[in-house]
Amino acid sequence: MGAPAAWQAGFDGTGVTVGVLDTGIDANHPDFAGHLTEVRDFTGGGDPSDSVGHGTHVASTIVGSGVASGGRYRGVAPGAKLLVGKVCATTECQDSDIITGMQWLAPQTRVVNVSLGGDDAPGLDPLETAVQELSHQYGTLFVVAAGNEGKPKSVSSPASADDALAVAAVDSDDQRAYFSSRGPRIGDNHIKPEISAPGVDIVAAAPGGDYATMSGTSMATPHVAGTAAILAGQHPDWTGPQLKAALMDSARPTGEDTLYEQGAGRVDIARAVAQPVAADIAAIDFPVQRWPHADDTPVTQVVGYRNTGTTPVTLTLAIAPAPAGMLTVSPATLVVPAGGHAEATITVDTRVDAPDGVYQGALTATGAGDLRVRTPFALNREIESYDVRLDHTGRDGKPATEYTTVAANLTTGEFSTLAVTPGGGVLRLPKGRYALYSTIHEGSVSTLLAQPVLDVRGPVTEALDARSAKPVALTVPQHDAAPTSINVSANWDDGLRYPGVQLSGLSFADLFFGRIGPAVTAPEFTATLGVGLARPGTDGTFRNSPYTYDLAYVRQGDMFTGLTRKLSPKNLATVRATYRSQSTTTTATRFHRASGPGGSGPIGSNTPVDLPFKGVEYYNTDGGVVWTSTFLEGDNLTAQDSTFAAGRTYTQIWNAAPFGPSVAQAPTLSPLGYAGRDGDTISIASLPLFGDASGRPASRDDQPVRIRLLRDGKEIGSSDSPWAEFAVPAGRATYRLEAAVTRGAPDTLSTSVSVAWTFTSAHTTSPERLPLTTARPTPVLDDTNTARTGRVMAIPVTLDRQAGSKATPNRTLSVSASFDDGRTWLALPVLRNVAVISHPRRAGFVSLRLAATDTAGNTVTQTIQRAYRIS
Repeated sequence: MGAPAAWQAGFDGTGVTVGVLDTGIDANHPDFAGHLTEVRDFTGGGDPSDSVGHGTHVASTIVGSGVASGGRYRGVAPGAKLLVGKVCATTECQDSDIITGMQWLAPQTRVVNVSLGGDDAPGLDPLETAVQELSHQYGTLFVVAAGNEGKPKSVSSPASADDALAVAAVDSDDQRAYFSSRGPRIGDNHIKPEISAPGVDIVAAAPGGDYATMSGTSMATPHVAGTAAILAGQHPDWTGPQLKAALMDSARPTGEDTLYEQGAGRVDIARAVAQPVAADIAAIDFPVQRWPHADDTPVTQVVGYRNTGTTPVTLTLAIAPAPAGMLTVSPATLVVPAGGHAEATITVDTRVDAPDGVYQGALTATGAGDLRVRTPFALNREIESYDVRLDHTGRDGKPATEYTTVAANLTTGEFSTLAVTPGGGVLRLPKGRYALYSTIHEGSVSTLLAQPVLDVRGPVTEALDARSAKPVALTVPQHDAAPTSINVSANWDDGLRYPGVQLSGLSFADLFFGRIGPAVTAPEFTATLGVGLARPGTDGTFRNSPYTYDLAYVRQGDMFTGLTRKLSPKNLATVRATYRSQSTTTTATRFHRASGPGGSGPIGSNTPVDLPFKGVEYYNTDGGVVWTSTFLEGDNLTAQDSTFAAGRTYTQIWNAAPFGPSVAQAPTLSPLGYAGRDGDTISIASLPLFGDASGRPASRDDQPVRIRLLRDGKEIGSSDSPWAEFAVPAGRATYRLEAAVTRGAPDTLSTSVSVAWTFTSAHTTSPERLPLTTARPTPVLDDTNTARTGRVMAIPVTLDRQAGSKATPNRTLSVSASFDDGRTWLALPVLRNVAVISHPRRAGFVSLRLAATDTAGNTVTQTIQRAYRIS
């Protein structure tokens, strides 16, 4: 981006102070010696140091000397000074802290780097307002990260402010980074982002005197702030708008990226400092020319150029690309006097015969040598569009003042958000089909209104009246039942993306929902309602509620307008559930969520329990919903999908030991399952090494899993991740796949689990699952997963084969036990897959080792340290 050329010309930011608002700074890093003027903490913690590393990295990119790296990792403006405001104690930042930091920096800096942001909405939010007011008052240039959402219309606030210089990220090939937020600005399609800079794999200072690699528009932003400091040092009298215009007008367009992806282009400070001419404006957003266009009125835009040199400069002006006659510039040749100013006029006439749509291009002024001043423009010759008036009324009958209303085009996926004004307003929408939804808020009461399909073929007026919505009204046998959660959502599957909205509440009196307009045919629309009920305790929580109700309702093609139901065990499924304990932690949480024919469904109850625990759970079965239950004890997570029938009673035991390897429920969506071969690659995908005695898969993502693959006794490779891929020779051979994990805590069961499979394999022409079998012991234990000492007990063993594989029925089974954590092992008698064990008379733990061979010769050996307790 030309920084060394600027340094060589004598401009490195000397004499300029740059402000940084971020997570603080490691002021003791050698690269900041002599650069820091002052550091303040605005978060209330009284500590301006940087525990995150983000702020140190950003500051280093601007001014770092690179001394700790022998000069390799030098900042863009190593002659500049820094004022640093810590406004983020973690990765979360408070608007009030950021604004206070802005107010501190604006009067005493030329440039402020803001590598942070949040969701934008139409109109000015507090951060945008602060940027605007401070920019106008002090002439400070706020250089702000565009955001890392990667989607159209996702540029974050406050980069979205008019006077902010919004920075996108490019990679080392000058291509837009996939994560870099794209424009245009939400609400008015203003040009954002405005400039690009390197933001992928950037190396800069890290706390502790070291360096770190980071990626993001946060990393691109200080590159631009540094170039602004260089330019401010060259031109001490320039204001923020002048710096912004010169940086954008000298930027280099790159690749195939559009104006709404890269802005004016990748920053080029070498060109900015070398050429004496700069434009007065950074970019041109021409007024939208509304459809139809036969009666459009031509508009003009004046563009001025200033010459800071000592000799006149002759500019040749051209504007492109655009259809003939739509955009013209006069004069075509412009002389800018030494130290002076000259102007040209652009005329826009959209009455010409040309396609409708958005035109992006630039007014380019060229002169002798390599002089080039490029001012980008955007012109919207509107496609067929209409006014959609949306009148908003609150539940009190008065004009609504607090709402969020969105129309999403079901063909393009583009979102349009209505600016909030009392009683509603008008959206200008292109002809097409739309998802329309609104949430209206009045104190603690919230209303969701949805129109499954709004067909815009001409001017439209819709009434969004919260009074038309209704609440949930449920009757259950337990009169003390109260909602744990209420979640109503409207979703559209249009084949492009999944626009949708969810409204949640904790009281039937505070949440209402309904349809906008008449019923229409809307096959892509699904409404879902999820309700959880339980008994609240004296502390107001639902811990250890003896019952729960989980209710999910899915409506295809239409929106609910309230819901009324009378429920009883006759129209619900009843589950008598036992939750055992596997450690002394004895606290856990059970989650229930439904899924229906349209995919993911509503959320049900979420209740904590003290283990061991017994309770009754009621589920509705409307529409054939499938219930996913998740049980979390500490870091131990187990899940199961269940389909129930109304009027029936079921029994479920959760958290039953032993916990060991299990392929009983292989993934249905992956052709390779937990482990498979595709051609000459063997892949492993999150083997469940802590499945419970029922065969529910479970694993521990927080624990490193050691995976090893051998071919004919020779190691092919290993991995410390639950996901692994191994390239293998094509020929048939005998393989051994090993997996082991340790979770340590002495009071926990299954402290160490290992498994080894042997099988033969050769090149495959399509994905195939490996022929894996696991042995699942199912001893009778109490609710603390304990058996009695001094007793003889049977341990039935179930052999589970990976579904869809060529594993065959079992041929041999052996079981051994250890009572001293695996130091010695005792072979147990086994008859018809049932082992018999004699427990010692002392309390402790039983470890198990199981080995099996199927009729095809595939084998498995698995060891579970501390499989269950004896007491």
